[in-house]
Amino acid sequence: MLDYICGFLYLFWILCLCYFLGTAITNKKSFTTNFLLGYIGYTFILTVGFILIQVLGLPWAFALYYFIVSILAMIIFIVYKFKKNGFRISRDELVNGFKNNYALFIIAFILLLLSFANVHIMWLNNHLDDGYYLGRISRLTSYQNPYYYNFAVGLDEQHNFNSYLFDVWELEASVYINILRMNVFVFCRVFLNLQNYFLLVVTVCEFAKNTVCKLNEKFKKYVQWTPIILFIFTIIMIVATSFKLMALQDYWQFSSAMYLGSSIPRTMGILWVLLFFIDNDKITFKHILQLIIMSVVLVSKSSIAIPIVFVAAMATLISVYTQFNKTGFIAIGTLVLLIILGLILPNNDQTFAFVWDMYKSNFKSIVFLSFVLVYIFAFVVIRKPIVFKITEVLVLIIGFMLIPGLCNVYQTLSVYYFVSLRVLTCLFYTLYIVGFVFLLYGVFTLTNEMLTRGFILLMSVLFLFMSSLSYFGAKKSMIHSMEVIAQNPKFVPNSIYELGHKLDEIADGKELYTLMPQFVTTDTYLTSLAVIATSVSDDVISVSAIPRFAINDQNNLYSNFNLDLQTVFENFNANKNQESFDELVPILNEFSIQCFVLEGKDNAQDSYNDYYKVDTVNDDRAGTYYSIYVKR
Repeated sequence: MLDYICGFLYLFWILCLCYFLGTAITNKKSFTTNFLLGYIGYTFILTVGFILIQVLGLPWAFALYYFIVSILAMIIFIVYKFKKNGFRISRDELVNGFKNNYALFIIAFILLLLSFANVHIMWLNNHLDDGYYLGRISRLTSYQNPYYYNFAVGLDEQHNFNSYLFDVWELEASVYINILRMNVFVFCRVFLNLQNYFLLVVTVCEFAKNTVCKLNEKFKKYVQWTPIILFIFTIIMIVATSFKLMALQDYWQFSSAMYLGSSIPRTMGILWVLLFFIDNDKITFKHILQLIIMSVVLVSKSSIAIPIVFVAAMATLISVYTQFNKTGFIAIGTLVLLIILGLILPNNDQTFAFVWDMYKSNFKSIVFLSFVLVYIFAFVVIRKPIVFKITEVLVLIIGFMLIPGLCNVYQTLSVYYFVSLRVLTCLFYTLYIVGFVFLLYGVFTLTNEMLTRGFILLMSVLFLFMSSLSYFGAKKSMIHSMEVIAQNPKFVPNSIYELGHKLDEIADGKELYTLMPQFVTTDTYLTSLAVIATSVSDDVISVSAIPRFAINDQNNLYSNFNLDLQTVFENFNANKNQESFDELVPILNEFSIQCFVLEGKDNAQDSYNDYYKVDTVNDDRAGTYYSIYVKR
């Protein structure tokens, strides 16, 4: 319960800090504008210091000190600006603010509830990714120089420089969970998820305010409902692909791992660029500075932001200067430079093939074809320059990705093929969000107030029904998922949480090199154990996580541990006899294994050679049983 109280305090703090910081910057009283700008400003200030701390390899305490100083500086700035500008909020302004924004909170909360239906992915630790991210957040305070560690395993990577040094959202999260003394699973899977959902909802609403609302001020009363389109992205991935609704890279992360820093550029990156720059007549130095600040914030969440910001910024630049006068040469010159750069850079046929296949899958999808009609509807009904400019940007981005030669720039910035596909995912999210904003405004333009409200209600029910229906299947119904969440309030299987604490008691503050099953079954769901062990234990070195999170060659011993060796242990865990243990003994000796964990209720043997059973974890309700063996 204390975790949840602290979590709501955290959300209230972030909400107030970002809103007041944004208000101090803008001196306006728009909730969405101030919250979004405040969040960008708050994150930028933390990012500058946190990146330096990580690159220089300074102790975690420096991050804590920098955080405290930064927060104090922000509070002083807010107080100074409020006094200078005589800022006051009247009761009527509070009431109107609530009336104009209450839907944002409702939509974000519904998205969070829908995420709880994804226990089958959550228990699999988001396809094992949580092993790194949650391990990093929970263990950053454990090491003198923590930023080069393989956190899922618990071993030092020995200063192996990598792009994760520029991802600082985990460092920020680690500061909060240590200040609040919160469980990392509850913090990330509930409250950080909710924070990012709310940020996305605010972004969609602010986009609508800065585009179609400028065409008719009366639309403002409906703008808070534009984010209902986000419900469609909660349809379970296997249903979305099987029924040809959407085919997007890492689509499942929207519903189960919104807490990840990469979720922000993947869902909001293009929208942010459009939001701040599309309505300009020209690009000034101020706009370039704003783009740099925004880019730093997005890259601090994930390096996938680099190609996203690039294609969005170039497309927006060309769109802004697409005019039949001398400024049109800026657009033409930009395009020519991109073509020349694309011809210089190398081709990547494999990446292009992946991108083209994903495009073809989506071009034939029901959702995409429906939104083609939506854009045609917008052209016919709205017929305003802003609609054509935004559409032009989206079409240009598609061209940057698909035109041979020209696509080399974006592929080079992406580095990996899956990053290229994540940029494509961001594009399709944006296409559907923008399209729905146009659709709702078009309905508002053609009908009356009652029909507009009816349309919002109809779309909300339709999207939620599609999402809910997609979860009904073998052991994947929403009801079953909610029951599992209620029975595991720490948002990690109770048995794994208890196992982590017992391993810490055994380790007694010393490193405990441990083998354990890679996967077990908990609450009828496949659960990844080995990769999440370091997130529930401070002292475990999870050697069994190495096949998924490989150790670099500088660590000569443990870099040799591979899936074949883990399979020998899995065989022993399945049979639990002396013969299979004897096959494991050379591995135990070579890698100095001090402890191993066996899974299963049928394990009655008290010892295997020098390894003795010292404790057990039994969860009859979840059908999970662990036996802990330690070398004496």
